[in-house]
Amino acid sequence: MVLVTVVAVIISYTIAFAIYANERGAALRRAAEMGVADRVAYAVERLREMPAPRRTIVAESIRDFNTRFNVSATPEVEQSAVAGPAGRIARGIEERLAGSDVRAQSRTIDAPSRRWREARDRARFDRENVLPRRGPDDAPTVRATEVTISVEIDNGAWLNARARLPGPRPAPLSVLVGALASVIIVGIGAALISRQIGRPLADLANAARALGAGQSNVAAPVSGPEDVRRASTAFNAMAERLGRQLSRQRQMLWALSHDLRTPITAIRLRAELIEDDAARQRLLASVEEMEQLTEQALALARAGASEETRVRVDLAEIARTLCGELQDMGINIRAEANEAVMAECRPSEIARALRNLAENAGKYGGGGVMRVYRGAANEAVVEILDDGPGVPADQLAKLSEPFFRADTARTSSTNGAGLGLAIAQAIAEAHAGQLVLANRSPKGFTAKLILPG
Repeated sequence: MVLVTVVAVIISYTIAFAIYANERGAALRRAAEMGVADRVAYAVERLREMPAPRRTIVAESIRDFNTRFNVSATPEVEQSAVAGPAGRIARGIEERLAGSDVRAQSRTIDAPSRRWREARDRARFDRENVLPRRGPDDAPTVRATEVTISVEIDNGAWLNARARLPGPRPAPLSVLVGALASVIIVGIGAALISRQIGRPLADLANAARALGAGQSNVAAPVSGPEDVRRASTAFNAMAERLGRQLSRQRQMLWALSHDLRTPITAIRLRAELIEDDAARQRLLASVEEMEQLTEQALALARAGASEETRVRVDLAEIARTLCGELQDMGINIRAEANEAVMAECRPSEIARALRNLAENAGKYGGGGVMRVYRGAANEAVVEILDDGPGVPADQLAKLSEPFFRADTARTSSTNGAGLGLAIAQAIAEAHAGQLVLANRSPKGFTAKLILPG
């Protein structure tokens, strides 16, 4: 916003300055032309009052910086110009000297600059500060307009004048300074307005990011312009309703999971009393599956909603400890985490997510490797790789959905409720990170848990 405002002001000043410079140049040219016309008309009036023998001496004695006069029997200009500076000067003289024969012609020449001529003239009279002698070829030149004028004094006598009109002049420094000051003032004002609008929008964006990361009791400050305040108020109302809805859903799921434990325990006790071993084992297997489903559903409900304090921990240390525990349980998973990778997180939730990913690699890939490193954007990455059969490409996007199981990627001896990856996904999102699942080439599978650095 500041950049657009400043650029707009600069463009408007450029247009206004071009118009001003054009009008100023035209006014200066008109003033110079009228000045030449007045001086020539005055000289003619004086010479007409003098005897003819004195006219030549008087005309040559008239000192004018831009105009030189002489008297001759013939005019130096044969035919007068109608337009341009010569035509305007001729008409100005005719207005002063009614009935006089006035002729004028103009041409463009390259002449020594006025400053150089002034310095040369000063040097002639100031011998203590004589400037280095410079020839005509060394003098800096400027483009100028030279006008030659011939006015009839009386029968057989003409006053010839050669005047040099000043060239374009640079713009006054005050105009440039004023334009620069205006641009700076407008830029500061635009910056203040942008800050007034931008800070509430940034707060609103941060609140939305926190809400998306699973944080509760998120509220955006209601400040700034009216439109931004309305947006913040609407966001706060939405966040409050969403929080209540999520809280009710979690409470319902927690209560359901808790209430299921009692009948499941009763079923287990009754199953233990069955004398038929085969029937007892089948029923106990079903009860165990129900217990596992209940625990995982409860874990999914709690994922990202933990009240555990976020601390800055070494993910490499968590990976090494977790891999050691899994190896003791018979899961073939090893850690490649020799360098510390620090990240701010809830350690127990991250450990739960990594455990789910590592157990999947052990079950479906026969084991794997857990690597911890820094990504290209300085993010913390924990990657679990295995050499299993992988997952069909059309099922990759569904892997993190609750209760989805890619049966073709599992062996017949494995089981699960299909909530492990969903829990890991929820934990990653609660930490403003992401879970990336992909097949390896030529075989295998990789799961990356990416957290902000």
